[in-house]
Amino acid sequence: MKKLFNSSKWLLSLLLIFGCVLSLGNYNATAEGSSAAPVKYSVFTGVNDNLVTYPMSPVIHKGTLYVPIVQTAAAMNVSVQYSQGNLTLTHSGGKKVMLPADGNNTFVKNGRTFISFRVLSEKFGFQLSYIASQNVYRAINGGATLNDAQFAEKYSSFIKQHKAATSTQPPASSGSGTIYITFDDGPSPYTMQLLDVLDQNNVKATFFMLGNQIASHPSSAARIVKGGHGVGLHGMTHQKNKFYASPYSALNEMNMDNNKLHEAAQVYTKLIRVPYGSKPYFTKAYRDQTAAYGYHLWDWNIDSNDWRYQSNPQKIYDNVMRDVKNMKKKGVTPVVLFHDQEATVKILPKLIKAIQAEGYTFKPITSDMTPLNFWNDER
Repeated sequence: MKKLFNSSKWLLSLLLIFGCVLSLGNYNATAEGSSAAPVKYSVFTGVNDNLVTYPMSPVIHKGTLYVPIVQTAAAMNVSVQYSQGNLTLTHSGGKKVMLPADGNNTFVKNGRTFISFRVLSEKFGFQLSYIASQNVYRAINGGATLNDAQFAEKYSSFIKQHKAATSTQPPASSGSGTIYITFDDGPSPYTMQLLDVLDQNNVKATFFMLGNQIASHPSSAARIVKGGHGVGLHGMTHQKNKFYASPYSALNEMNMDNNKLHEAAQVYTKLIRVPYGSKPYFTKAYRDQTAAYGYHLWDWNIDSNDWRYQSNPQKIYDNVMRDVKNMKKKGVTPVVLFHDQEATVKILPKLIKAIQAEGYTFKPITSDMTPLNFWNDER
């Protein structure tokens, strides 16, 4: 009797595991013309020459693309098993990968398990590309025969039919009353003073920080995060020849910067601003690399030129207020470029009061916003 009871418990546990994880729907990846139920997608994914369809749309979660695991894995010839809090992924060629189902690489939504598309792709040797015109992320290995343009043409009618109507919130909107002030190149010896000014005026800002500066001023980076300010990456070297040596070098600097941020403040970010602004150097090849990793590229629409007028803070004030007032007339939300330096700290209290008098509220940039950049790249 005891033996029968233990067997029943084992069978019940097995059924619960498969009921929670493997009852996610049809295991086969389907393409255009399949009999899958009509689903509207906010983002599309492909594996080699096949567009993968799902019972639910993939989602951007905390700046990272997540996809229903069963259908995506099947398209990669990977089987999925769940046991004792872990996912075991096995490729038909024999490679096996185990991932903890701990909410980092995976999460559950409406009873379905989603996985980071980047993580799943990299684990099995796929490279990522992005087709901006159709919002398609594509995992590619040696099995692909179509280039991105051919892939886009093949599935254009399906994507047009199944694309969800989206209502993104761009940073520029008439009458928003919101302004985003940003500080590059820090943390610096002046960051603590800068944060004191922001705190005294109950103002939130966004800091695009250099990895080496974070390592030199970790307590400042930690205070920025603790204070509820936006945090972004600015690379490591700030040297044009090194940062822009290749698309990979730019991506690598951002990833290294992100690691420095995590070491100092226990957070990662998806916001990036490249040295000297994104034009002309940060071309599509560079943007595709960072977008595939979930990074969102930000520039600005008001340049304070504070680096140019370090000995004349009043000139910084005049530049910013002139442009803020012009933006207000046009109904465009300002995104202001400052630098983490002494001259900016000196003029900031006066600037804050003048901007508030224009009716603006200061907010931090977040990863769910449509990014503002010189290329109009909304990824």
